[in-house]
Amino acid sequence: MDDKNGALERLKATMDEAERLDMSSVKIGDIIYVPLDEEDGLILKNGYDDRKKYIVVIGFTPEGVAIGALLINSEIDSFKKRSKELLNCQYPLLVRNYRSILDYDSWLDCSDIFELSKQKIMEKNGKLKGCLIPEDRERVIEFLKETDVFDNATKKTLWHYIGQLTNNGF
Repeated sequence: MDDKNGALERLKATMDEAERLDMSSVKIGDIIYVPLDEEDGLILKNGYDDRKKYIVVIGFTPEGVAIGALLINSEIDSFKKRSKELLNCQYPLLVRNYRSILDYDSWLDCSDIFELSKQKIMEKNGKLKGCLIPEDRERVIEFLKETDVFDNATKKTLWHYIGQLTNNGF
């Protein structure tokens, strides 16, 4: 296809601009697409150095330099399938609610909270892809408030995030 007028290139530039991430405007429930590696806490398989992942923002550190996030996975990890407690921490995200983001029904893993530097997300060219629908956001927050899956140190961090969620009216 010949693009003499550069229309395709301008369209790509417009789309990139729309997805450009401004960390100062990131909100609870926002979905970001970013490469993660072992340094971020991701377990990599098959020789990968990093993996592009969708993450959902659940809060911010007190200093505001990092976010708390949950991972979206296309499949539930086999290790988590063997544990009823961890399996119960997988929240379904239906493709019909996220057509611009997901290609198929996926899972929000509420058993692990990742703390990621805002600067690193920017340096890795993270892209804002959307936001959880209100119903999913409310259900995930309620689950995080009530779960017993985290140890005390993680709960302390989690409660900081949940406190922000509550204070922001979620």
